[in-house]
Amino acid sequence: MRETIRWILDLVIKLFELGLFATIVLNWLNPPSLFAIQRRLNQLYDHFLNPIRRYIRPIRFFRSAPVGLDLSPLILLLLIWWLIYPFLMWVFR
Repeated sequence: MRETIRWILDLVIKLFELGLFATIVLNWLNPPSLFAIQRRLNQLYDHFLNPIRRYIRPIRFFRSAPVGLDLSPLILLLLIWWLIYPFLMWVFR
């Protein structure tokens, strides 16, 4: 039973990571043909990224730059890889 739960948790976390990577790439490339998918993914992942964005603002390399580099997806991935995933795998070992 524990192996099944562990397998399902592993699958859910991997799908979450894959969706986050898709969100990063779609926001970076901004293809007009995939705007609806991009909007849905942003709605889903903004719930997880906005608390991080409150504390860590995008980094602007130049004062004249219109937008900055958003590090919140990277921080969320690191949190998943270093804290959440190991903890869940430890609980359901």
